Amino acid sequence: MVAAVVQLAIGIYQHGLEGIVDGVSIFLAIAIITFVTAGNNYVKEKQFQELQKKQDESTCLVIRAGIQSTISTEELVVGDLVIVSYGMTVPADVVLISSSGVSCDEGALTGEPDELKKFHVTDENYEYNPNPFMLRSTLCVSGEGRALVVAVGPHTLSGRADAILNIEAELTPLQMKLETIAN
Repeated sequence: MVAAVVQLAIGIYQHGLEGIVDGVSIFLAIAIITFVTAGNNYVKEKQFQELQKKQDESTCLVIRAGIQSTISTEELVVGDLVIVSYGMTVPADVVLISSSGVSCDEGALTGEPDELKKFHVTDENYEYNPNPFMLRSTLCVSGEGRALVVAVGPHTLSGRADAILNIEAELTPLQMKLETIAN
């Protein structure tokens, strides 16, 4: 903005009214960039809200005894086969056994802003050390796959972290200091 004002003043001083072209061009460029950025942010916010709506659903597709059904995420047990797909919050700690273009946002747990690609292990890719693990409370941002439940509830990574945080939240500062000294 400062550059536009300076250019406008210099243009008018040097060339009269004909000198406003450069200053006005800079103002227009700033306005266009601002509106495009605001529009992109609006679209992304709408997409995020749609994902949040899907995330709030507390059911998931599971395959038990060869039968696919929709159950509450509270009913999941180790050994269930879960269908993970775009927009879904992973309901438990799972290992992918088949997948197609799966990416996960683990920012809720790790703070990492980038999506992480997830691959099931095959004879062809095991040498490349694929990452088949998806953690509870992470968001599947693309793809679809089938995953084996390996931990549920308080036994998941996020469940254990929650338990630690709740224990520390219940301790007074003096208790925490004494516990630190004891360890």
